[in-house]
Formats: sequence, C-alpha cells, structure tokens
Amino acid sequence: MIPDWIVISYLLGLLVLANLAFVNQRLFLFIPVAGQGRMKSFWWRLVEWLVYFVIGMALGLYIEYAIGGIEAKGWEFWAVSACIFAVFAAPGFIWQYQLRKHLGI
Repeated sequence: MIPDWIVISYLLGLLVLANLAFVNQRLFLFIPVAGQGRMKSFWWRLVEWLVYFVIGMALGLYIEYAIGGIEAKGWEFWAVSACIFAVFAAPGFIWQYQLRKHLGI
C-alpha cells in the first residue's frame, strides 16, 4: 500500500504544475517573453500547460513503477486525467484571464 503522504504530495504537485502556465509571464519559468510588460499569448500558455501535463503524468507513472509495476491504461484514463488536470488549472486561468482585469493588475 502506498503511503498517503505520497498521494497527497503528488496531487498538490499536479495542482502547482497545472497553474504554472497561467501565473507567470515567462515561458517554462525561465525564458522571458520579448519586450517589457508583454504577456504570453494563450497559445504559448496552452503548449506550456500540455508540457506540464506530460511531466505530471510521467511523474505519476514513475511513482506507479516504483511501487510495483505499471498497469495497462486505456484511452479513458488519459482523457479523465487531462480533464482533472484542466480542472486543477482553473484557479490560474481565472486569475490570468478574468480576475486580473477586474483588479487592474
């Protein structure tokens, strides 16, 4: 049986990964966008979000492998995982595209 702290840490890590694309103006946390005060486009955020999704799933597969082997997964698993990752990204999306405009940031 996997310890609860590993599951909780993994889910919190996914929550952070899902929001990274929306809460900063740099590509992949390190590459500045050209020009001062310029914002990343939505398409760059989407690409970045997909890369973070792949990283999160790879980490999950590594954890699964470490505790006893990887089970076969159908397309349903990946579809539900992407939807959950999208729900985890909701706070960052709301911050970037809705709340900042109302706050004047």
